Amino acid sequence: MRLDDQVCPHCGRELEAEFFEFPPALKRKYGRTGEWYYHPCTPECERKSEQREWEIMRRDARVAALRERSGLSKRLKGYTLDSFRPMVSPNASRARMRVEEYLENWEENKESGNGLYLCGGVGTGKTHLAVAVMIELIKKRRVPGLFVTVPELLDNLRGAYNDPGRDIDEWMDAVKNADFLVLDDLGAEKPNAWVRERIFVIVNHRYREALPTVFTSNIGPKDLAEQLSERTASRIIAMCDWIALEGGDYRETAVREGR
Repeated sequence: MRLDDQVCPHCGRELEAEFFEFPPALKRKYGRTGEWYYHPCTPECERKSEQREWEIMRRDARVAALRERSGLSKRLKGYTLDSFRPMVSPNASRARMRVEEYLENWEENKESGNGLYLCGGVGTGKTHLAVAVMIELIKKRRVPGLFVTVPELLDNLRGAYNDPGRDIDEWMDAVKNADFLVLDDLGAEKPNAWVRERIFVIVNHRYREALPTVFTSNIGPKDLAEQLSERTASRIIAMCDWIALEGGDYRETAVREGR
């Protein structure tokens, strides 16, 4: 017996139901005698349902493809908002709230090219939150995103200079023009003229084109200019909301408290 009436999601009519009895093997497997099948009310509504299912499949495939091309490692793909532990410290809790506000206002942030600068010591959770923002945008808004660790980026650029067979322009173009970019561990490299220039090229392009960027770094605003140059620092400050993550090691605390 049906528990309730089902209606067509397209036209609101009550759907005709038909009960299909399971064979003995399926009765044992599912613990019930059968299931109800609801016939589409009209061919037009059936086409709409099939189209909707196709759209959902395309959306899911798109999300899967975006995640594969995101540059996220297997471990980083687990850095979601749900897995972040804001109870570890007051700073972590405030940072989580700021990140959620950023996501809620994504359309405005996207239009203005506004990003985030997550600043804190080692293990304070800044990379986790940066990746969580990216995963949320991929999953819920299907925004193409790219995760790049700055030391690895610079190593790739050096390798391209030393290997004529590698296409440095293609790599730089992907980083500069990503719809959404996470630049992780900014300032970890020893600063020199070459490093500063490479970082400036990326930051300046994304600033001019209003492309949202999330930076993670252990460098505070007072030391940013000295580390990266005044022109790079001024652009980062203009294009980002700053979020401080200080205190103890987020990872150690979370593990110790069994969270």
